[in-house]
Amino acid sequence: MKLQRGPDLDASRYPLDKKLYRQILLPNGLRVLLISDTLAMQSGPPVHIGGDDSDSDEDDESEDDESERSEQDGDDDDDDDDDDDEEEDGGPRKAAAALIVGAGSFHDPPCVQGMAHFLEHMLFMGTEKYPVENAYDVFLSKNGGDNNAFTELEHTCYHLEIPQESFFEALDMLAQFFISPLMLPDAVDRELNAIESEFQLSKNSDECRLQQLLCHQCLLQDGGEGSDAGESRKHPFGNFSWGNIHSLKTVPKENGVNIMTEIRRFYDAHYYAQNMGLTVIGAFTLDQLEEQVSKKFSGIPSVPRRNEKEDNSFYDSLAIKRENAETWERTATTPIQSFGMPFQPSSLGRIFCSVPVKDRHCLYITWQLPPQWQNWKSKPCDYIGHLMGHESSGSLLSALKEKTWATACYAGVGAGGHENASSHALFSLTFVLSEEGVSHWKEIIDIAFIYIGMMRHFCHSKSGLPVWIYEELRAIQELTYQFQDDQTPLDLVEELAESLAPCVALPPERLLDGDHLLFEFDGDAIKELLDNFMSSQNVRVDLISSLFGRAADFADGAPLNSENEKPARSAEVSSLSAGIPSIEPIFGTQYWSHQIPSNVIEKWASLSEPQLPPTSSLIKMPPINPFVPRRFELKPTPSDDTHHPLLFCSLKICITVKKKKSWFPCTVTKYDGIKNQVLLSYEDEMEKWHKVDMGSADFKRVTILPLYAGTFDSKSIKFKVIAVPKDGEGAVLKFGDNSDWDVEDGINFPPIPPAVPKSRLPQLVCDTQLLKLWHLQDRKFKRPIAELRLNIICADGNKSPLHKATADLLAHLCHDITTETSYLASVCELGNSISSSDVGFTVRVNGFDDKLLELASVILNVIFSFKSFDGQLPEGMKASRFNACLEVLLRAYGNAGMQASSLCSDVRLRCLRPTIWSAAAKAKAIENLTIPEFLKLSSSLLSMVSVEALYHGNVDRPDTKLAEELIIKAIAGSKNMPRSKYPVQHVMVVPKSKKNYEVIVPTIDPQEPNTAVEIYFQIGKDNVLDRVIVDVLAQIMYEPLYDELRTKEQFGYHVSCGSRWSFGIIGICFKVVTTSKSANEVSIRLNTFLDAFKHKLVDMSDDIFVENVVGVAKNKLDKFNSLEEECSHLWGEILERRYDWEVHRNEALSLRSLTKKQVVEAFNTWLHPDTKSRRKMSVYAIGTTEGQACIGRPMATCSAKEMVDDSVKAFHKAGGNNTWGCMKWS
Repeated sequence: MKLQRGPDLDASRYPLDKKLYRQILLPNGLRVLLISDTLAMQSGPPVHIGGDDSDSDEDDESEDDESERSEQDGDDDDDDDDDDDEEEDGGPRKAAAALIVGAGSFHDPPCVQGMAHFLEHMLFMGTEKYPVENAYDVFLSKNGGDNNAFTELEHTCYHLEIPQESFFEALDMLAQFFISPLMLPDAVDRELNAIESEFQLSKNSDECRLQQLLCHQCLLQDGGEGSDAGESRKHPFGNFSWGNIHSLKTVPKENGVNIMTEIRRFYDAHYYAQNMGLTVIGAFTLDQLEEQVSKKFSGIPSVPRRNEKEDNSFYDSLAIKRENAETWERTATTPIQSFGMPFQPSSLGRIFCSVPVKDRHCLYITWQLPPQWQNWKSKPCDYIGHLMGHESSGSLLSALKEKTWATACYAGVGAGGHENASSHALFSLTFVLSEEGVSHWKEIIDIAFIYIGMMRHFCHSKSGLPVWIYEELRAIQELTYQFQDDQTPLDLVEELAESLAPCVALPPERLLDGDHLLFEFDGDAIKELLDNFMSSQNVRVDLISSLFGRAADFADGAPLNSENEKPARSAEVSSLSAGIPSIEPIFGTQYWSHQIPSNVIEKWASLSEPQLPPTSSLIKMPPINPFVPRRFELKPTPSDDTHHPLLFCSLKICITVKKKKSWFPCTVTKYDGIKNQVLLSYEDEMEKWHKVDMGSADFKRVTILPLYAGTFDSKSIKFKVIAVPKDGEGAVLKFGDNSDWDVEDGINFPPIPPAVPKSRLPQLVCDTQLLKLWHLQDRKFKRPIAELRLNIICADGNKSPLHKATADLLAHLCHDITTETSYLASVCELGNSISSSDVGFTVRVNGFDDKLLELASVILNVIFSFKSFDGQLPEGMKASRFNACLEVLLRAYGNAGMQASSLCSDVRLRCLRPTIWSAAAKAKAIENLTIPEFLKLSSSLLSMVSVEALYHGNVDRPDTKLAEELIIKAIAGSKNMPRSKYPVQHVMVVPKSKKNYEVIVPTIDPQEPNTAVEIYFQIGKDNVLDRVIVDVLAQIMYEPLYDELRTKEQFGYHVSCGSRWSFGIIGICFKVVTTSKSANEVSIRLNTFLDAFKHKLVDMSDDIFVENVVGVAKNKLDKFNSLEEECSHLWGEILERRYDWEVHRNEALSLRSLTKKQVVEAFNTWLHPDTKSRRKMSVYAIGTTEGQACIGRPMATCSAKEMVDDSVKAFHKAGGNNTWGCMKWS
């Protein structure tokens, strides 16, 4: 078989997509999508693409992204296991690749649950060609790259990203995973420990516990559909997909299964080319990509590597069957389809009441449906989900909020493998409930079936379902697709690789847009689902509520024995949790299962009959959406700074110097259309204007290509074009010879672009005590979208826990009031957010610019409607909604810091920043807050404000003037606030000492198995040099730290280090989350690592050092992929009050002159254990697991939350409450 090229994808690209695509089928059957990234292609010296296939051996992740901007108060949001550290925007685009294998957790052998996940880990442990265990990670790390993998239920995905010039070598290393991995026995125990740590990190996740409960219920059933007579054929939905030491070591051993033999059999059965798909993107031609991919991946076997001497019956039973496997007409059928629905009738018509870890109340209504992957054209579940998950007036949520039973609603088929599989789909309707709503679960489901009855009424009527709803959805999806942001290379290859999964139904020609667009309306498919599947007989109900207790209450088998008070419970709730609960064996979830009474099932069936809803139900079809955008034209740029064909081109100009003509390189950075002049930036960063001899109208008829020649200044200066920028690329100074890359010790330093003209940076268009408004018109992304961001600074915004909690509650109330309007806007890709901040409030409105200011006006008017204190809630706000929002907020405070990792980060932040109030302190301040008290405090907060805002995107000066007027009108009546009244922002000084300042706290969740350690070194006040040195140190240390502590010594699944920037103070932080080591062991080991690292740094060759510096510089210069990315970068500079719009360029300039001596001296001063000048703080959040990890847990003298607060106060006192001084407000 020869290499075959597949269907052309040009017709399915979105209009602004400039990338080039090619599909190929390798001779071994591997389907590949090649993407030539024209946005990243440069005209500099070609990247060397040969020489990486030699036979010589190459000797040379954590949950959180450890680079960050300003650290904010984030103790309310405990769902994320990370700091509130923002990813540092980089900006040349990297190359990326993702390979998908058509095998996942559904394919796990019965006695080795978690096998697919375990194999994913083992493939990183070296290959025959690259036998050193961490060679892949080392190569990626030192070259500024990254990699990871994830295991789904029917596929596993491996991906990487790396700067362009290292791409093909990295690609070769990845290919070897699937050709000749070592999978050595001595790596087994270490990777089993890693999987166990990963499992422990998820063990207290309520979402994971619910998913496993569903799997457990499936496993308890008898044989499913398609079972042979007398055979119990378990649905793979019941598999334990995570895996742990018990399932991967203990159970196999008990059953006489050799884990290494089984992992090799799994690999041989599923890891072959016809069962894979590959997507690559790089700054290369399609021919170059095709050549390299063919060369590197053709060695993967075409079909399974069978050993006929072994019993392959289990693997054969799950093998994918293919027809026309060697052509583009090939089809695939997976035996997973034959398993059918995961739940039998015995598991339906039941309610499962389970105990959560956190304080929460959620109702899940689930219907099992036939698999939906064949319905990619019409997407009927999207139509139903759109209606049932709607939040406007007449929606399910609106009706339930009116009754104060629910606060949020979600509907549809999820993207995960459990919900959207080859065998089935699960349509879930989820409600976040109030405490009151828990007792009314039946009535809530009544209303849900009334809504289904309304939809069925339209299905059965002569006119059918309202086609306008479909047309509105279709139009919005087309607009969203047409004007979508360019994804990061990594996100793009991941998404498209998943579309290459063997059993995905998308035809090859619809690979790009098949998942994004609606192609046809299929009312019959919708009717089929509503009539035959979304019925009362096919429903499963899950009710999760802390009214049943919380997981910690059952720790010793006896209910309600923790410090959590027993909640007041209605008779309904008591009946649901009566008796001894059952226990899901893996996650330990306590639950009760009850058959739903037949009269209730019959009532639901009656309510879901085709009929219009009663008026009392408050249910109706959604309204026509007023936020559908109508205008999409791009705003013209100013005439004195506009577009020209030469703009951003690299030139060489001929100038006479001392009667001798010389050619000088330069870049066109600006064009004045009024004067017909270009601004040239030279190598030494000097700038000069030159008159263009040819008129702009004449230039429009010329195609500018390299070597194009012309003249300036009345033909006194000749120029020739050396390089032409690609679409979206800014100015890059290129010489047209080998000097395009600065060479330092043989290492290529990336070209640094010339400074951007001030006119193309944010402009301050309004500067008063009341409003400071920045404006930047987009010239890069050329989409009809914009961002309006506001920082509302309140004099008392963070004065006390009461003031901060009031601000939190005000933000919740504003969100609640605007829900119906905001949802309609969000359907049209017009989003908004309102949140409290360290100094007041932040507001963001983003999306299509056509109706953006209309939405912004609604949001701001609602916020400032609280500024007038008359004892009455603003119009549209009921007392019941106040109480509901207060309940939600208090629950969020109660759930804060439940995970050791997030608690540890929160404690470190609070130690450094005394104006961050704990969730416990805020909860105590408002637990008895009355409406009049709240209104008085809110009025006080908003009585004196100052607003700083950024309006960025497809908006010109007149648009900005409208935004200015809108903001001033909204805040009218508030007093102007002078800078002297701005809230004080302090950062504590960590004293210089060899002493280790320790802050030791117990985890708040008494069942938290993890211990988290953060070792923080404070560097000092922000400056560019120290900032880049910290980045380089983190870059060099990260991989060996991860390899030694995580991979080899198994200190924990999460091991990382990274820079910290806390309101103008630089630091570096090391973090380990462990279930197997004590906090003290971690601290000692990190000290040992730093001591040994000094010698490695001193002995490091200049080449390796510069490689790492170059890796950091490339990340700094990586281009923004979207307006949102660029806006977030600019907004970060505003919030941090640094206003260094080109901070990444300035850091790259500093890196270019950085020496190893400077880095060694900084390391010795800041980090080395023997120095007396380092500022070190250690934070330990110690869990309750049995074994080493719980050693050192403080004895309980009061509640865990009080102990945490006391420890933070003790640190402040020990440091003498010394700070770096007040942050200055510009």
